[in-house]
Amino acid sequence: MIHGQVVTAWVKHLDINKIVIVDDDAYKDDFLKGVLKMVAPSGINLEILSREKAEQSIKEFPEKSRTMVLVKTPQTAEFLHDKGLEFKELNVGGIGSRPDRKVLYRNISINQDEFEVLKNFAEKGIKVYCQAVPSDKPVDITELNFYKKNTGR
Repeated sequence: MIHGQVVTAWVKHLDINKIVIVDDDAYKDDFLKGVLKMVAPSGINLEILSREKAEQSIKEFPEKSRTMVLVKTPQTAEFLHDKGLEFKELNVGGIGSRPDRKVLYRNISINQDEFEVLKNFAEKGIKVYCQAVPSDKPVDITELNFYKKNTGR
């Protein structure tokens, strides 16, 4: 979930001082945790949490903290939001292809369940967009043909 230059670009652009990865598989895998800590940008505090641990610590995220929260799936973002993590925007990064997914935008593929979560966020007024690096123009998912085709809009 930490893609070297991509995360480094966002960390600099947003002046991030902490990255929180919420993923049950990564939390349970000591080898993967070690790899993630090695590739984290220098000087950045990195936490790897299970969904349960994240739920317990959401209230501890300081309001003025410059924290980037990384998740693998829209469902994890939905879980965190439902448990009280407030956010106004969600940048959808590289979700890989697999047989049950269709291309949303460039290297981002989603299945119907993932689409429903993103659509629900957009309908709640949360800005859901695709933007690989800060120098790219953000693309609102509601403007994508995939979204329009699947919502009839």
